[in-house]
Amino acid sequence: MPPASALGLAWVGGYRPLDVPWLEARLVGLVAYIVAGTIALKRGRTARVRTTAFAMALLACAYIVSVALTKHPRGWLAGGLA
Repeated sequence: MPPASALGLAWVGGYRPLDVPWLEARLVGLVAYIVAGTIALKRGRTARVRTTAFAMALLACAYIVSVALTKHPRGWLAGGLA
């Protein structure tokens, strides 16, 4: 349960995940990554659905990394790595 462990780690670290916008954005991105990954690996019925879900999982992963580096909910769209 990665989202539960992420919430637990945030709680131990003193963060309230829903009060920190960039942390909330990362959690949403993590859920999107997990959903897209399960569709890409198992639940997609056609190759086209699986390929699209795979691309979405990669985009979600890139989004999570960008939010982690910029500490802004919009990630790299917020103005780069400042």
